[in-house]
Amino acid sequence: MDRDTIEEFVANAALLAAHLGQQCERAGARLQQTASHFERSVEDGRLSIAESTRAQVRASLAAEIPAALEALADGARQLQGVADRVQREQVLLEQRARWLGLKATGAVLLAALAVLAATGYVAWANLARAQDARVRGDVMQALAQVTITSCDGHPCLKLEDGLRRWAGNEAYVLVDTGADAAAAPQTR
Repeated sequence: MDRDTIEEFVANAALLAAHLGQQCERAGARLQQTASHFERSVEDGRLSIAESTRAQVRASLAAEIPAALEALADGARQLQGVADRVQREQVLLEQRARWLGLKATGAVLLAALAVLAATGYVAWANLARAQDARVRGDVMQALAQVTITSCDGHPCLKLEDGLRRWAGNEAYVLVDTGADAAAAPQTR
């Protein structure tokens, strides 16, 4: 190869290199432009997807919120029903408690009356016993001064002078009983 051919080859190669350099620069600029455009498209796509997602969420919530509100309203109605039943039961329990309280008060009053009556009866019985004891004391005191015996099968007492006496022994006074009064022996 000769020198001219080499120079021509080098010159052509330099032209080709310059041409390729310019094309690379243009391709780089276009690539830069395309990358910038691609970045804007990605950003726009991201914003669009975000807005679309928000719109879909809003639409979904708009559809779901009434159903959720209706479910909440149903729950509130059921809860109100339970509260009403509990309140009715509470009123019934209060009435039962009052009734039981009245019954208990009545039972206590009856027991108090029974205790009072029993105490009254015991006091009356004790007074009667005390009266009997007093009478028995009087009788015992009188018996200390009296002799009781039987005179010919009739009861008789030995008492003071001047009373109706038994004919067999004038120291004794005859006692008139209902059956003996008709068949009483003669006195003097």
